[in-house]
Amino acid sequence: MKNARQIITTIQYKPQYKRILQHKCVQKLCSVMLPAIQKSIKYGYIKDSKLHFVISSTLNKYDKDNIINTIKMILNGGMIEKNENLIECIDENIEDVIVKVDHRPVFEYTPFTTVAHKIRYFERASGDLIINIKDEKLHKVAQEIQNIIKDSK
Repeated sequence: MKNARQIITTIQYKPQYKRILQHKCVQKLCSVMLPAIQKSIKYGYIKDSKLHFVISSTLNKYDKDNIINTIKMILNGGMIEKNENLIECIDENIEDVIVKVDHRPVFEYTPFTTVAHKIRYFERASGDLIINIKDEKLHKVAQEIQNIIKDSK
């Protein structure tokens, strides 16, 4: 029986699933960046042999140029063949890197909790049960549960 990772590894080299490899390549190239720049990268994709990155507006023009130069250095240099982490990017024909700025702010969603979500229900069971289990281990576990219920009353 194969797990999910083995199944994805098997099908990702088929032509109809080449987007999986492209997505992995973009994620690996994003992980090469500095952590401060990684946080500002919203997403990336490959289209028409061009690598597109969309970044938040918190970066300035120098950071944008830094991203482009770093990725071009990785792609044009021999770093892809030497680095095992970038093995997905070997077959990709990336000719140009385009960085776009998205001015929409990033909102972090925090769910609203009301007092109704913090209601606790008290145990109504009294623990007066007759346990008819023949297996000793299960009988012992059932007795422990019964003792917990009686102690909470």
